[in-house]
Amino acid sequence: MSETVTEDRLRRLVESGLRGSRRASDRVSELRRRTRETDDLTYRRLEQVFIGLADATRLRILKLLAKEELCACELMAALDLTQPTTSHHLGILERSGLVAPRREGKWIFYKLTSPKVETLLTKGAQLAEGGL
Repeated sequence: MSETVTEDRLRRLVESGLRGSRRASDRVSELRRRTRETDDLTYRRLEQVFIGLADATRLRILKLLAKEELCACELMAALDLTQPTTSHHLGILERSGLVAPRREGKWIFYKLTSPKVETLLTKGAQLAEGGL
């Protein structure tokens, strides 16, 4: 049976002594075990959080909500957004689990779901600026 290019490269890497495994199959088993340490549901949830964070407008919304609960119209005014654009971004943030809505009559107010979101924003900004 012939080796695939990937198997051949991995075998040569392991045989070079640059990795602690004695056999390529042991190295593959070790790496696959690491990927299973976190379950698929956690990865999907994390993916949704990153989707929520992956836009400058949404980051600005989160920064505003870190200070206080705000009505959608306040967010529109603060960021000079249209209603459809604001709704689009808030929907993504809700699906990401980063913000929660609260209805009061015809008004909808938004707040962060956890103080950890503000911590995440702060740490993310520090990372973007080059330090932790």
